[in-house]
Amino acid sequence: MDSKQRIGVLGGSFDPPHLGHLGIAEFVASNRQLDKVLFVVANIQWQKAAEEEMLDSFHRLAMVELAVEEIDGFYASNIEIERGGDSVTVETLEALCEADPEARYELIIGADNASTMSTWRRSDELEQYAEIIVVGRPGFHFSDAEKQFNFVTLDGPRFDVSSEAIRSAVKSGDPIDHLVPNSVGDYIDQKGLYR
Repeated sequence: MDSKQRIGVLGGSFDPPHLGHLGIAEFVASNRQLDKVLFVVANIQWQKAAEEEMLDSFHRLAMVELAVEEIDGFYASNIEIERGGDSVTVETLEALCEADPEARYELIIGADNASTMSTWRRSDELEQYAEIIVVGRPGFHFSDAEKQFNFVTLDGPRFDVSSEAIRSAVKSGDPIDHLVPNSVGDYIDQKGLYR
């Protein structure tokens, strides 16, 4: 029996975190029998930085902390914020492995992110540190560039929710209580975010 802790790593800008993030993490945690899931809040997402402005990391981390605070085994991680600069997944996994070399890490990503993984910095080193769990959708195919990775694909639940749609809804004054945890909705409201 493998006694090593199995830790899921779900990274993102979480701008804001929503029920889709939590649902996918719960699905993978249950399917893969993970002991815990770290929600790693990006400092600067260098591949997106040019095209969209992100909310300050202080607010994004605070919202993730609120989103996971009542879920057993789910934790917000500020490892990329503390490191500063661009968020590079392999550097994060490297640091996690150095901090706890006994644990087994599983990187949780969506099929859309998996389809561009070959463009990530030092992508060829990712599998030294973690197994890559891809939550896919039926009929999704990887490009030849992505076939170099030993993805574990799970046909996960569909969550028709995106952070971008939530930001637009807030701007338009539409309700978002069916898209985010109540604590996150309250925080957005109290701080006047995305208006």
